[in-house]
Amino acid sequence: MAGAFPIATRTVACLFAAASVFAAQMPAAVAQVEPQGPVIRDEPGRLESTKPDIENGARLAKTLCTTCHLIGQASDRPVQADVPSFSGIANRPNQTLDHLTTWLTEPHPPMPNLSLTRLEIRDLAGYIFSLRKE
Repeated sequence: MAGAFPIATRTVACLFAAASVFAAQMPAAVAQVEPQGPVIRDEPGRLESTKPDIENGARLAKTLCTTCHLIGQASDRPVQADVPSFSGIANRPNQTLDHLTTWLTEPHPPMPNLSLTRLEIRDLAGYIFSLRKE
């Protein structure tokens, strides 16, 4: 039994040394995690804006939404009678840009999920909200 003790001691010492090396590398691994914050676009030095691009939102609306919604003042296309106009959506009591953004992120039937990007959702919600009458 006396011979087994030095092997156990060496095994424990090796495990302790390996754990120490692993623990010493942990702060470096944690430091490599990027902080949450503004997303950097493809252009170096340029941050993504949180302000909606209303013109892009209008383009998206004309491309994606006119089958069901009236998006402007008048339409030469028939729209579904039971679907609200964008003006009607914008002017609902207590409507907010955040509420529109949430709705477009997780729509409920009969609204289809258009699989929009975060920026497209921001811009489309901004366009709809821009139709709100103060």
